[in-house]
Amino acid sequence: MSTIVVAAFMWLLVLTLLLRARSRPDNTMVKAAVVIAASLTTNINGVYLWASDGLPWPNALDLVSNILLIIGVYYLSRAIVRGAGAGDGSVDRAQRWSAVAATGTVLVMVVAFCLIDDPRASTTFMLDFGDQPAAGIYSGVQYLYIFAVMARTLSTCIRNVPQMRRRRFRVGFRLIGAGCGVGLVLCTSVIVMDIAHVAGAESLMRAVGTVYDISYALTVVLLASGLAVPPLGRVLNDISVRREVRELEPQVKAIWLSTVALAPAVSLLGTTARSLESDREHTTRDATDAIHRLVIEIHDWLNVGGSTAPELSAEHQSVLERAEALCLKQGRSVR
Repeated sequence: MSTIVVAAFMWLLVLTLLLRARSRPDNTMVKAAVVIAASLTTNINGVYLWASDGLPWPNALDLVSNILLIIGVYYLSRAIVRGAGAGDGSVDRAQRWSAVAATGTVLVMVVAFCLIDDPRASTTFMLDFGDQPAAGIYSGVQYLYIFAVMARTLSTCIRNVPQMRRRRFRVGFRLIGAGCGVGLVLCTSVIVMDIAHVAGAESLMRAVGTVYDISYALTVVLLASGLAVPPLGRVLNDISVRREVRELEPQVKAIWLSTVALAPAVSLLGTTARSLESDREHTTRDATDAIHRLVIEIHDWLNVGGSTAPELSAEHQSVLERAEALCLKQGRSVR
C-alpha cells in the first residue's frame, strides 16, 4: 500500500509542475519527476507482476525501474541546483562528472544484474536474491550514487537558501534539503542491508529494514512537497496579483483621467483612453505594465506642474502607493 501512496504522491507532483510548464524556461524538473514517478509506479506489485510476463527476464522490470531512478535522480539534482541559483562554472563541471558517474553506475548495475540468479519474478527482489554478491553490488552501487547526489544537493540548498528573496522558494528548498537529509539515511540503510544480507547477518538486515521503510516514504514526501511549493506559491501569487490588478486598474485610470488627460502634452508615452481599454484584453503582466505607465505619467504630471500642480488627495496617494508596490512586486527577481 505504501508503494501506491508514494507513487501517487510523485504523480501529483508531476501534475503540479505541469501547471506552469509552458511559461517555465527549463522543464528539467518536470522530466525528472515523470521519470521518478514512472520508476516508483513499477514498484507496485500488480504493475510489476503484470509487466514481468511480457519481458525477456523474470525481473527485468526491476533493472528498468532502478535505471529510471538513477536517471531521474540525476536530472532532479541538476534541476534543483539550477533552481537554487548555483550556476557557476564549478557547478557545470560537477554536473558533467555527475553524468559520467550516473552512466558508470548504470553500466555496473547492468553487468551485476546479469550475474544474479533469479529464476522467478519477485516483488521482493532484494529480499529473495540479495544474499548473492552480484545482487549486493547491483543495489549498493546505485544507492552509493544516490547518496553522493543527495549530499551534494543538500550542500547546495544549505548554501543558497539564505540568499533567496521569495518565501516560497525558501520554504520549498528547505523541504528539499530535509528530504535530501533523510535520503542520506535511506541510502545508508540500503547499503548496510546489502552488506548484512550478503554476510548472512539477517537480524541486522531486518532491524535496519525498519529505518528503510520509514526513510523511504519520508524522503519521497519531503522532496515532492519541496518541489511543489514554488509552483503552487506562484499560482497563488498570480491569483492574488490578478485580483489586485482588477481592483487597482480602474482607480489608477480614474486618477490619470483627472490629471494627465487634462494636459495631453505631459503624456510622454502617448497613452490614450482607447489604448487603456485595449489593455483589458491583455495578460496580467500587460495590465500591470499599463498601470506602471499610468503611475509614471501621473508623477510626471505632478513634477511638470511643480508648485502650481494641485496635490492629490490622501485616497489617491494611497492608490498610487499600492500601484507602485504592485509594480515593484511584479518586477522582482524570481528568487
